Amino acid sequence: MSEGQTNVGASLTRDLDSTGLSRDKPAPTGKSISSNFMLLLSFCLLTFLTSCSRYPTTGYLKGDTMGTFYTIQYRSNKALDPHELDTVLKNTLSEFNSQLSNWQDNSWISQFNAAPANRAVPIPEHAYNVVRLSLELAERTNGAFDPTLSPVIELWGFGTGRSERVPEERSIQAALGKVGYQKLVLDSENRALLKTDPHLQLNCSAVAKGYAVDLVARELRKRGVQGMLINIGGEVYAAGTKGNGSPWTVGIQKNLPSGRLSKPKRSISLNDQALATSGHSQRFFFVNGHRYSHILNGKTGRPVAAPVASATVIAPNCALADGLATIALIIDSGAMKQLVSQYNGIEYFYTPWDTQDQLTDSEDRLSSRRATEG
Repeated sequence: MSEGQTNVGASLTRDLDSTGLSRDKPAPTGKSISSNFMLLLSFCLLTFLTSCSRYPTTGYLKGDTMGTFYTIQYRSNKALDPHELDTVLKNTLSEFNSQLSNWQDNSWISQFNAAPANRAVPIPEHAYNVVRLSLELAERTNGAFDPTLSPVIELWGFGTGRSERVPEERSIQAALGKVGYQKLVLDSENRALLKTDPHLQLNCSAVAKGYAVDLVARELRKRGVQGMLINIGGEVYAAGTKGNGSPWTVGIQKNLPSGRLSKPKRSISLNDQALATSGHSQRFFFVNGHRYSHILNGKTGRPVAAPVASATVIAPNCALADGLATIALIIDSGAMKQLVSQYNGIEYFYTPWDTQDQLTDSEDRLSSRRATEG
């Protein structure tokens, strides 16, 4: 879809207002209205309504957020001001980032991390939703996925500080001693969060980007947008269709061990679905010929093995897809299958390093409904 906005609604309305009557004469009333004029008015109304459905407003927005990029394509049967919409969405993303950015000293999450133990900290709506989902996923994976893993992430050099060294085992165990989702207490009634360990550091990055996609989708729906394709750093949500009535499609790229991405090898059609991919190829380092990626197991405190390059999850919302895509690289395939059975509408597949795809049962079903090999 090309960038820009095409708005035909206004010109159609002007045509509808042009009745053909002389402006310097009073319009006929009552029985003086001819049947021909009524037919003309009916025809104009029919043309207007038909044209609205056939020639919708389309637009393309882009920008930066959360340390990455975003693109938004949309289609609506009502007139929308692209500049106003762009401002609304940027403000929405900025507000969300001010809640959950670990890089902003004044964000809600940074303030919570700096708070003392056993103090209930009020939590804003979006942060509450993200924390609740993160704790749910941590519980259902028995801590293999853990939103308090920041000390271990920093130790391995995948956080704010960068290093390419393997920590000593005692350092790993010491860092794990500061980790544990069980040390977080979420008070749903009063919407507050406290930690029982002063060293606990919350990091919801595995879910936050997907939730931001869901936020944008919600704002678009509030403004009457029927068709949308939202992409924030590779986390995607699509609803409705493109302007020509065809479905939105997302290309899946192959991950190369060098960290480069291939051309898209598979395209997937999405309709009211989210898609998220997590992979080993973008952040890693080598020591003595061994490859260490940024995907860490919350139980062991070590990078997970990388038999596959990435995992892709399709779900009803992007926050869940985002979290499950990360988890798919941490737990084994049997545990993953059991986990996704606890949710509705989940499909997933792995992309290996070589050219042959390793299919899951859910991808076999996916393939039968418009997933095609490129």
